[in-house]
Amino acid sequence: MNFNVLLRLIVASLLWTLFSPLISKAQTTFQPRLPSEDRVGVVYTEELTFDFFAHTSGMGVGVKFGEMETYYRTTFYHIEIGTMRHPKEVRQSNRISLFSVLSRPYIYGKQNSLYTLRAGWGTKRYFSEKARRKGIAVGVSYQYGATLGLIKPYYLELRGERDGPFGNVNSVRYSEEEHDRFLDRSLIEGHSGFFKGFTEMGFAPGIHLKGGMHFAWGAFEERVRALELGVQIDVFFRDIEIMIIEDNRPYFVNLYLTLQLGRRK
Repeated sequence: MNFNVLLRLIVASLLWTLFSPLISKAQTTFQPRLPSEDRVGVVYTEELTFDFFAHTSGMGVGVKFGEMETYYRTTFYHIEIGTMRHPKEVRQSNRISLFSVLSRPYIYGKQNSLYTLRAGWGTKRYFSEKARRKGIAVGVSYQYGATLGLIKPYYLELRGERDGPFGNVNSVRYSEEEHDRFLDRSLIEGHSGFFKGFTEMGFAPGIHLKGGMHFAWGAFEERVRALELGVQIDVFFRDIEIMIIEDNRPYFVNLYLTLQLGRRK
């Protein structure tokens, strides 16, 4: 064999021996890894969101603590507090003097205000993996659990029947004895204020169910940005007496819209 050819073979062998591990390592580092079937796209394992929602009978805020089990499934615990109105509630004011001074706004015929405290469990599922490309992920979300109704007496500022338009004013809550005065528009000077009646609050236990369509921007980025649109149902174990002259009932069905903001880790 020619000496030059033999020398070239020896040099090539030495170079291959020295650099083949580096080439192999580089190929291993940049070679894309095939995703597993049950953990497709999962980068984070926990999710914390703050919810700001409005529904056809009120509004509220909440917080969710989620565990991301797979790319397309997250289970969570939730806590929410919000308001709940009767469909017949109408805010209004009265003219109370010759100078057309308006009374403080109030709701005629209302005897109690209802607030809801909810806690329970839920699941969020995505239909596809579009969020891996930073698009909008579409899915469904549903939750259920216990509801505690907080019933606060509704106070009005009322004048005496014989005091005239500039008579003394007292804060009065509804009762059978005050029925006629409470519904006499000429005696009403307005609502007594948000904090009046908190020490006399009553409670009503119940349950709730909530579900709808979920739309997330970059569903597996660190920041959570999502909208949810759906239906919520609250059912109490007794009628909730909100209005005096309207039918009261133990259940409320509403459409809701929720904005979610938070982080994953």
